Amino acid sequence: MKYIVYGENKVMTGDAIAQAVLAYAAALGENGTTDIVEVPTSDESGVGVAAEVLLGPASQIMVEPAPDDELEPEDEDLVNELRRRTAEVGGGRFMDAASSHSDEPAAKRLRTDPPTPR
Repeated sequence: MKYIVYGENKVMTGDAIAQAVLAYAAALGENGTTDIVEVPTSDESGVGVAAEVLLGPASQIMVEPAPDDELEPEDEDLVNELRRRTAEVGGGRFMDAASSHSDEPAAKRLRTDPPTPR
């Protein structure tokens, strides 16, 4: 599980979802555009809900570990849609770079040595 930290708020969601949101946010920020993403999470009672998160150049989000939960949301369709949107705005280099699960050398290099802005 991961927390998407947005200002003073945290949204707990699945690992793959959080990483895809982070990559999409980076791509949107680099391209000066915005979007709203519905992130699956749960309310205080444990009922599944969706949190709407505004992503864009002014968004300051981060992803941090959250306690493991056997009910971790896994939404492959959402992850694939976010990857599609990331690629659509020209953020292909962020798709694997934001994923801590990628062992690809290029992804590791981007995580530790990000490119300089043009």
